[in-house]
Amino acid sequence: MRKIRTDGQATRDAILAAAEVEFSEQGFELASVRAICTKAGANVALANRYFGSKEDLYRIVAKRLFGDLGAPMAAVAEKATTKESWRAAVREWVWDFLFMTLPTERPQVLCRGLFRHEVTRPTKFHDEFLRDYGKPIYDSLFKLVSMVEKDAVRLELLTSSIWSQIAVYALADESWQKNFRPKGVTQEAWRETICDHICETFFASVGELTADKRRQRVAHASAK
Repeated sequence: MRKIRTDGQATRDAILAAAEVEFSEQGFELASVRAICTKAGANVALANRYFGSKEDLYRIVAKRLFGDLGAPMAAVAEKATTKESWRAAVREWVWDFLFMTLPTERPQVLCRGLFRHEVTRPTKFHDEFLRDYGKPIYDSLFKLVSMVEKDAVRLELLTSSIWSQIAVYALADESWQKNFRPKGVTQEAWRETICDHICETFFASVGELTADKRRQRVAHASAK
């Protein structure tokens, strides 16, 4: 018979760790506090005492997986102070998001699972999570793109294009991800290749746009 935990902080940590797994694998609706407590070796009364309701526990898990892991991405635009630091910041943003969607580390794996459930089967928390965790990350990318693109339509297009190219990996299960990846290529190497491709395509697009604008200005000046 599983021994029930009664030691304060260790029990809290065990419940949280189990809740991350349960919510990531099952989603909010199918997840069970009883199943979480069974995994944690704790009783439901302790879970309720420490975390309140299932809804409260879900919010805490979302904060740990979405908020804490996404915070560096939300702040990355502040690093772009020169042309080179801007390029580095764009790559950092792309890399971090790819690491969330093609993960090899446990927190990111759990985060991807929770993200997939919220996108494919939105809960009553969806708008709240989008506002608190998704929008700051998107806004950081938007700010980076706006540093080189001033046309409103292209600004939205480029930002959403980069976002969606990466997010699709979060929505694909592992079997589909393997189908996307060439045989013999590790996930780590494939992630690096995708990062290079997205960044190089974006940088080239911005560069070509700048060159086009220069040619238009020259042509306009010559026509006067």
